[in-house]
Amino acid sequence: MNQVNHVSQMYRMNLWCRIGQLIFLVGLLGQVFTVQAQAPATPRRTFVLAADADPSLISFQWARLINEEAFRRMGFAVEIINIPLARRNALLQADTIDGELSRTRAYADTHPELVRVEESVMDYTFSIFTARPGLQARALDGLPPGLQVEYRRGILVCENALKKSIPSERLSNVANSEQGVRKLLAGRTDVYCDIDTFVDQVRRSGDVPDAGKLRKLFDIASVPAYPYLFRKHAELAPRMAAILKQMKAEGLMDAYRRQAEREAGAGK
Repeated sequence: MNQVNHVSQMYRMNLWCRIGQLIFLVGLLGQVFTVQAQAPATPRRTFVLAADADPSLISFQWARLINEEAFRRMGFAVEIINIPLARRNALLQADTIDGELSRTRAYADTHPELVRVEESVMDYTFSIFTARPGLQARALDGLPPGLQVEYRRGILVCENALKKSIPSERLSNVANSEQGVRKLLAGRTDVYCDIDTFVDQVRRSGDVPDAGKLRKLFDIASVPAYPYLFRKHAELAPRMAAILKQMKAEGLMDAYRRQAEREAGAGK
């Protein structure tokens, strides 16, 4: 009998031990599920890209559509903010923004904090404009001497080309395209250099009187524009370049340009 009682006692002890283990496991699982339920979902990373173009520009909307799709394929959202160049540099240094919407290849030479995505998104055409009726020229070296020449600040293609042929006392710069156009029309300058789509936007806006007097003399360059990322995102640059190349193969670049043109026309 004593042996039976001993076996029974051992059985009960093992049973309670197993019950205790089960209760512990249930409690542990409950804590895990509670932590998972309380933990917020991982937010989708939003990249902030800076631009200095008027958001109503066709080129701006075209670049926006391209970048939104490219970042979507990388698993990110993208926000594009329109800010002046001087403020943009300060925000880049403060790590507030993540890159630039589109800049020329030479931009990397003066901005080591940025990494160029080695696949262009579009071409920019840099042009010379005037409002003087009798002024004619087909190249920079064909401009008559004594002219007051201006360019938009931050447009390095214009700045570098003009500094080679225009004396510094007759060369100036402005903060934005509208200011450059207004000074031309007011006779304060004779020639103005900028990206042609920016000047066309000012001319078509209806905000500048006598804008119809403005005319293009000639183009000085047509160069590809590239996205730039802050150096901490350098590992994404090759991935983005491959995506942009694939988008070109799919015909999306032309499709997005047509979409931007349609939307611009519908907004008038």
